[in-house]
Amino acid sequence: MSKSKDKRIKKYNRKRIWPSIVGLFVISVLFVGIVSASLALYTLDIIDRKLSESYNLSYKISEYMMSDGLESITQEELDQYIEISDSILAVSVLDEDKEVVWSNNTYKPNLNDSLTYFDQTDVFEDGFEVILHYDEGSVFERNGDKVEISDDFNQTLVQQLKKVNVEEALSKRNVSIFSIELWHVIQYDNYTILVLNDIVLMNNDLYMVIIIFGMMIIMILIFVIYYISSIVSVARSQHKITKILYTDMVTGGYNWLYFTKKGDKLLRRNHGRFNYAMINLRMEKYRSFCTCFGVKEGEELLEKFYIALNKNMRKKELIAHHDEADFGLLLTYYNEEDLIARIDKLEEILNAVMPNIKMYFRFGMCLADNNDHEVDSLYNNATTALELHPEDSEEKIASYDIEMKKQQLWERKVENDMDKALVTNQFKLYLQPKYSTKEEQLAGAEALVRWIHPTEGFIPPNKFIPIFENNGFILQLDDYMIEQVAIQQSKWLQEGRQLFPISVNVSRAHFTREDLAEHICKIVDKYNVPHEFIELELTESAFFDDKYVLIDTVKQLKDYGFVVSMDDFGAGYSSLNSLKELSIDVLKIDADFFRGIDSVDRGMLIVTKVIELAKKLNMKIVAEGIESREQVDFLATQDCDLIQGYYFAKPMSVDEFEEKYN
Repeated sequence: MSKSKDKRIKKYNRKRIWPSIVGLFVISVLFVGIVSASLALYTLDIIDRKLSESYNLSYKISEYMMSDGLESITQEELDQYIEISDSILAVSVLDEDKEVVWSNNTYKPNLNDSLTYFDQTDVFEDGFEVILHYDEGSVFERNGDKVEISDDFNQTLVQQLKKVNVEEALSKRNVSIFSIELWHVIQYDNYTILVLNDIVLMNNDLYMVIIIFGMMIIMILIFVIYYISSIVSVARSQHKITKILYTDMVTGGYNWLYFTKKGDKLLRRNHGRFNYAMINLRMEKYRSFCTCFGVKEGEELLEKFYIALNKNMRKKELIAHHDEADFGLLLTYYNEEDLIARIDKLEEILNAVMPNIKMYFRFGMCLADNNDHEVDSLYNNATTALELHPEDSEEKIASYDIEMKKQQLWERKVENDMDKALVTNQFKLYLQPKYSTKEEQLAGAEALVRWIHPTEGFIPPNKFIPIFENNGFILQLDDYMIEQVAIQQSKWLQEGRQLFPISVNVSRAHFTREDLAEHICKIVDKYNVPHEFIELELTESAFFDDKYVLIDTVKQLKDYGFVVSMDDFGAGYSSLNSLKELSIDVLKIDADFFRGIDSVDRGMLIVTKVIELAKKLNMKIVAEGIESREQVDFLATQDCDLIQGYYFAKPMSVDEFEEKYN
């Protein structure tokens, strides 16, 4: 699987649940933190306002006491004034020597502690200071018209608040949650006035805080519930996506994507504990089954196959539908005999699915070693073994072996080198002469290709032509050979040599294009070669592709003046109908008619009748593969026109051809 494809699949299958949970936790913590900080600031603001109120009241008391002089104040008047506020506990006046000269009750400050605080604090312009009544506390400082609370005192308040049972306090109608006593120190002329304030935080003061806190909690719960439902929805969607991603639409089981990913993981983690084998199971004649019973019934049959096979899978084994009627099976085995017996058993299981219908199965097998970690590669090898195995073989199991691997490596090398070989002219033009039967003189030649590889050396055609026919490169090679023949003919024409017709093979793949005749004309006409000296050979198998395109193309080629011949007549399932439909100029009788036979053999009788038929259709006859004098004499008596074979000359390079026929 390519990296880009694997990346896209991982994107669809990525797990998003844990990031969502982490996100929920982080957002909840931040939300609670913000709410807690807001409530703390709101509470401290309430305390700060109470402190400011107590200061203002203390300052008014000091102004009242000193407005008419300390001597004129009576205890009753002061008590009456103090009763205005419940927060005033005591008032004391100190002289310059810090001696108490007046007090409304016996609740007096600790003068030693007070003096200590007094010496450590700053005195503002209005002479106002605040001293905490407790020894471990710190002071309030007044800055302008605003009373600011120091950090040390904030910590003291927080510690006091922690000691309060808020739930118990709020359950009562209106009670004190906590209180703290403060001496306000006011310097007035030669006197120091001390006012003791009781700062009380009531439960009514925190009702708004509790309401806000409750609303925040409700919002948090709503948010958490919504987020959790979103996570559950993502999880369910993820499960559905994964199921769809890994489900085969025909069998309803796991598909090939799951098979490859899971199989790769099993092979990587195996470490030699199990012997693995990849099996390509193929139902033969599946299309015939669908034709008889219907496509839907065919897919239902494949589903039944999958269910039956899946029930017989062992632990650490896999099965998946691959393509059409092919299944991939990753099986474990003890030895090869055990594996063969297992395959036979699976075949019995498949035949039992529809016992009244005869079905045919074949198996491609590739044994994995410890270095094999890719399921696709193993399956490809098993498929290669299946396809290279003869269809008429009695053996239903085809094993992938070292020779097949060598062939695969060779095909890969050929495909890797073919484009460069074409550009660098590694493909060489060879010519095999054609002789007239009666005069036994040169009358033409056939163009053959040879590959002279820089490292492999001489490569015969049968080693690369079949590969080119399968991958389509044969089209480029044919064009190259036609051009090479045209170049050579043009060269001989310029040198004043006598020209002979040279035949060039044209692959059946070319006849899929309707402009083939014009295409060949453009190649040849670049070199100003008369068309009658270029003979185009086609194989009879091309007739069975699209005969109407072929017939039309042959007609166009003949109209352009090219000679058209049919190569290898009689090599396959030859049809006399092709001779009737195609208006060709030359008929080449396949060499197999002349191998291992003598002149009285039945093959010679067939050759005689073919020559007789071709003559009546105004065709020239070329016999190829001629290797003996007896064959030459026989063909001469049958009025064969041309002979090609080792008896007269083998294929040779252009230089050898020029030297021999100068």
